[in-house]
Amino acid sequence: MKSPWIPVFYHKEENKNYFYNLEEKRLVEGSYSSKSTILILISGTVGVILYALLKSVVIKMTIFHLTLLSIVSGVAVSFVIIFIIDYFARKNIYDKNVSQEEAPIYFKEGEKQFKKNMMISFWTILLALSSTLILYTSNGEVLLFFATTLFWVLPITIFVLQRPFKRRKIYALKQFHKSLFIRN
Repeated sequence: MKSPWIPVFYHKEENKNYFYNLEEKRLVEGSYSSKSTILILISGTVGVILYALLKSVVIKMTIFHLTLLSIVSGVAVSFVIIFIIDYFARKNIYDKNVSQEEAPIYFKEGEKQFKKNMMISFWTILLALSSTLILYTSNGEVLLFFATTLFWVLPITIFVLQRPFKRRKIYALKQFHKSLFIRN
């Protein structure tokens, strides 16, 4: 990822995300609109329709190749999503800087949130592995193929978008060395 923006903390109540820019050395606030209910309803409807249409369909391919195709498809889709998000993240301009007094609070809460997100990433990897095992032992049902593909998209996307290595580094600099420079 080429974006200089590292996520620091997501404030759920205010629906705001805080980012640290590595190049400009500043902590900024970004706000997002809340999720649309119609999008949730549409995705649920599409899921039910797909299930009804594909529950008894079997793909005529060896189980090994089907499982491998599912994993590769999931990884490919996740990288496409990551590159699209990275492209738009590089184009974003955040003008609202966070004050020096508020920054330690966001870094402390962000570190707690980061640990939870990494645990979620770990569990989604286990979910992907379990789904892969189920697909491998199945008859090649299409629904299991799509579920396994989705389960491989989730952990990779969650992990990469967290930018864990750079995020750990900025938390360590801020917490232990107090040397993370924040420009207003």
